Amino acid sequence: MARVEAVVVCLLIVAMDAAAGVLGIYAEKAQNQGRHLRILFIECRQPVRQAYKLGVAAAAVLAASHAIANIVGGCACVCCSGDKLRRSSPNRHMASFALVLTWMVLIVGLALLILGALPNSKKSMAHCGVMRHNFLSIGGILCFVHALFCLVYYVSANAAAREESGRGSKAVGVRT
Repeated sequence: MARVEAVVVCLLIVAMDAAAGVLGIYAEKAQNQGRHLRILFIECRQPVRQAYKLGVAAAAVLAASHAIANIVGGCACVCCSGDKLRRSSPNRHMASFALVLTWMVLIVGLALLILGALPNSKKSMAHCGVMRHNFLSIGGILCFVHALFCLVYYVSANAAAREESGRGSKAVGVRT
């Protein structure tokens, strides 16, 4: 039964991150359909409301996917004390490393999606400033990377939890 739950959670995380990635890429496509004028490094763009909606939706789905992966995966952090660090399993180390990477990808991906969507939040005024090419599509691609690291995190955290529960039951069996 636990394997079925793990597969369902993995599929849910991948589906949500893939949806966020597709939304981010479609937001970039919608933004590119708007009118714009570029002079050297300064660019004026007419806001595209659809790009704003898609970018914000992509950021929300990415954040929800990350929250689900972290809640269901549990805390896989290796404590900073040297003794606990040496005694922890390779799966625990992998889970901790993947957890750090998921947070890093989340922060960069959310920042890019939000920075790409915000100029499109205005109703009709053109926004002029430094070029922000491909922020939405790069944020969308990072959603797919986030899915990969979340899967590594969830699988390794599950394996570490099974190892620790197996050790606990063996230790209890020895004492009785």
